[in-house]
Amino acid sequence: MSKKINLLDLQAALDNHEFELFYQPKVSMITGDLTGAEALIRWRKNGEFILPDQFIPLAEESNFICEITKYVFNELIINLTCIEAINDALVISFNASGKDFQNGDLAEIISSAINNNLIRAEKFEIEVTETALVNNSQAKKYLSQMSDLGISIAMDDFGTGHSGLVELSQWPFSVLKMDKKFVKGLKDSAKDREIVRASIRLAHQLDIDIIAEGIEDQHTYQVLQEFGCENGQGYWISKPLALQDFLIYIKHYKKLPVSPAGLLYMAQLDHIQWRKTVIDTALFLQGTTETRSFENLRGCPEIDPTTCRLGKWYYSLSEELRNFDCIKSLEEPHISLHKAGDKLLRAAQNHCSMDELMLLMRSLSEKSIHLLGLLQTCEHNVHANQLR
Repeated sequence: MSKKINLLDLQAALDNHEFELFYQPKVSMITGDLTGAEALIRWRKNGEFILPDQFIPLAEESNFICEITKYVFNELIINLTCIEAINDALVISFNASGKDFQNGDLAEIISSAINNNLIRAEKFEIEVTETALVNNSQAKKYLSQMSDLGISIAMDDFGTGHSGLVELSQWPFSVLKMDKKFVKGLKDSAKDREIVRASIRLAHQLDIDIIAEGIEDQHTYQVLQEFGCENGQGYWISKPLALQDFLIYIKHYKKLPVSPAGLLYMAQLDHIQWRKTVIDTALFLQGTTETRSFENLRGCPEIDPTTCRLGKWYYSLSEELRNFDCIKSLEEPHISLHKAGDKLLRAAQNHCSMDELMLLMRSLSEKSIHLLGLLQTCEHNVHANQLR
């Protein structure tokens, strides 16, 4: 489109149904499976595409973006019928602006669609940029309502705004999307590598999903796997596809390479942190004059071996992975470690002698070192298999 785009052009595009959705696939870097897609708006005018950056800024400035978002959502509902007929496990996300949630219109439309069984909340995700939400209390209110309905809320372009951590702590985000600027910088920038690594660890610690966008080659995919990234999106996986092409992609999808090496690395960090929390809690209980149950303490370490971070990771693995000898060898030592932690904390809350406390702490540390060695052996075996 050679002439400058104006609001009349945007209104005409809506009236003439010139906007359409393309879908960029998302994959699990843990299982290699196709997990969903991001719905991206495209403007087809006289057989040619007008790129979003040529019209979205105008739409944002004028608040016309709200009309476009409603249109996109309605198109998405129609398309979901075709997508779910082939694979009803996929989570489809779409982009919304902070302005879309300055009033309750979009929230009401989405709520109505869920109540009328047009979409399933658990298979739907809203992506919003952190910068669009700054000083937007109304958006926080309506996005919280969406989250309460079971819809996943993703912070898009994480790391590019001025207050990412503040927004992350105050808003109902369940997914972080790392900005592609950092992902593309993995090869050449040590700082970008550390930002990516730290972002992955942060999401893991907060128990929220993370996805890296902008994966454009296999090397980047493998590095992200090594860092423990859970999900990926980018041109190396697939470019955005028109609906019919996306349906074909779903039908013929082949699993991408998987590697648990990054998750094993995360598991080691989780274990070290768990052990430290147990020791710190035991020393606190021993030092207090009150008799307090450790289960009631804020920040109490998880004693159930199936629900600590390491346990959640282990029991969420596919049966195929858990059948590997080195992975299978982790279960019993992990359970034994938790029993030792439970014994230590119960002794400390009952103000046992210092000699007994030291003995129990030493026993915990020995079991911890043994489990850590097994995790490292698993990690080494994974790397060795990849090099063969």
